[in-house]
Amino acid sequence: MSNYKIGEGDINAIVARNVKNYIEAVGKSQKWVYERSGIPKATFYNLLKGEGDINKSIPKLNKLFRIQDPFYFYNENIQLPRTLEELEADSIKNFSAASFNGTDSEAFKETMTILDDIINIIHTVKTAKELG
Repeated sequence: MSNYKIGEGDINAIVARNVKNYIEAVGKSQKWVYERSGIPKATFYNLLKGEGDINKSIPKLNKLFRIQDPFYFYNENIQLPRTLEELEADSIKNFSAASFNGTDSEAFKETMTILDDIINIIHTVKTAKELG
């Protein structure tokens, strides 16, 4: 058993890295996050540098992103949400794999057309939400 203890600076660095990666994964701007979370701008940027009292800001981020685990950002290896681009890439891979496996029926093609329409709607709503 190791006697090594994670220091406060190490925890702050882990949280800072996780918060940055999470914000990038969900496709939000840093400004959007600090405005919507109610964290003062200076405090938020200190958090991203791993400085200050991070324990006051993390509950606000958890609430904003609807994260149930209060220690989510404190974990060294967090599971980040998948980006829209990753989901699309997977759906394209799945579509390609399925079409090469002899499942090119008309019903399958129609389903893929509907799926493509839904993805386009998601893109439109996402863009409108970012602009509005």
